[in-house]
Amino acid sequence: MSWSELRERVFTLIYSQKKTEEAILQLNRIIKQTPERSDAIALKAYALNKLANSRREWKYSEHALENANKALALNPDDDMALTSKGWALIDLGRAEEAISVLERATRLNPSNEYAWYNLAWAQYLTGNPTESTGSIQSALQISPGNAIIKHGRDMMKKGVIPKHLKKTR
Repeated sequence: MSWSELRERVFTLIYSQKKTEEAILQLNRIIKQTPERSDAIALKAYALNKLANSRREWKYSEHALENANKALALNPDDDMALTSKGWALIDLGRAEEAISVLERATRLNPSNEYAWYNLAWAQYLTGNPTESTGSIQSALQISPGNAIIKHGRDMMKKGVIPKHLKKTR
């Protein structure tokens, strides 16, 4: 299965079908068959982050961070792994550490809207609203209709911080 097919399948399971656990199981099967597939490991990290946020169980963020690091050990230039690592770091209260990881992801793939979005949150949480505004605008230029990014932008404008992210401040 190609990268784009795998990514599309996983994102469909996560977002359209609301079956994040099933996406993780499918990724586990792929990783078991081909453990060197950094793209599958990076997507698993992404799915684990999504699961952590939907269930509000941050142990999944720890597992996401582990998987992102595994993927980066295989491919240090994997922007999905970097994006997932940054997301996990933010959820674990380590937004300052996430900034350099997410900046690298945006340099490697300037069209990765979620790298920009997560960078905006890391910047916002560390008291850099000007940089955060620029990053969120970059995310919206890439994906202007993205409801998740728009919602995050609106939260930042109103000064609303999700409860689990308040540990960063």
